[in-house]
Amino acid sequence: MTLEMYPTLSCNLNCLFCDTTDRHRPPVDELSEKRLLEIVDEAAAIGVKRLFLLGGGEPLLRKKATPAVMERAKFHGMEGILTTNGTLLGSSLAAQLIAMAWDEVHFSIDGPDAQTHDPLRGQPGAFKKTVRNACRLSVLKRRAGVQTPRIALHFVLTNRNHHTLTQMVELAAAIGAFRIDFDALIAYTDAQKALALTAEQRQAVADSAPKAMARAHELGIVTTLDNFMHPDKIDRGSTMPPIPTGEGFKAAPCLKAWHYLVVAADGKTSPCCVLAGQGGSIANTPVSKVWQDDPFMNSVREGMLAGQPTPRCKECSWNILSHEALIRSHL
Repeated sequence: MTLEMYPTLSCNLNCLFCDTTDRHRPPVDELSEKRLLEIVDEAAAIGVKRLFLLGGGEPLLRKKATPAVMERAKFHGMEGILTTNGTLLGSSLAAQLIAMAWDEVHFSIDGPDAQTHDPLRGQPGAFKKTVRNACRLSVLKRRAGVQTPRIALHFVLTNRNHHTLTQMVELAAAIGAFRIDFDALIAYTDAQKALALTAEQRQAVADSAPKAMARAHELGIVTTLDNFMHPDKIDRGSTMPPIPTGEGFKAAPCLKAWHYLVVAADGKTSPCCVLAGQGGSIANTPVSKVWQDDPFMNSVREGMLAGQPTPRCKECSWNILSHEALIRSHL
């Protein structure tokens, strides 16, 4: 159903919570623009309906390849989603997105002001650039009389911004976003662990989430705040996904291995971002071959059907698990 592609692991920012340690090194083994376009073609041939372009790095650093991939996806009639830090989304690219009827752009913003956002993103002036570019896209849409691309915000919850939930909802409304995805921090390194919430802060988030949800309802903004109503759901990395009751697919904790394929910048695959790069490569192998026959993909499928997710599945986001639960509810 969905192909998630990382055009690059390079980035122009230096986010404190980022887990891509090679984001500032020269690109290594990145797929060529030609191969990226072929992958989109191959995905369309086996019925893929959605292309999700995001990260590991900043996808718009591939200044020629990423827009070309987006155009190819829309040529095939795919739904297109781009996640970006927004600093590089200038006026010409904004106009191009509107012209190609791109579906959604998700801007990563981690605070309602520069004082909060910029230190987390590791670059002074990042907040101003991102908000300016998001607002420009919103204005250009209105001028063109179109509804797409829809704008969403993505926010990573840390001990530096946990108190800004309602302010972030109001920022989303001011920019013209229809949704804001609040997500929990996943901490591997000491720098990331230094951003983790204390027990008191987790409780404070659970206490403030209803107020932010009420404000979002007033403003017509969709959020993921329902996943933050309980302190035990705010952490990532410590709890395995719950095993549902039933048989077959209904008992699988996660269904991504049957509807989702992630392709890293070097062509390695996985069924999700948490397991990125652990599967076979499509650098020189057709998408259909990897999707059907890759040993890692099939081992994940077998484990899910047996109610035995991989150990790293405990790092999954509650937002993703909610998506999977919704799918499972229709089986």
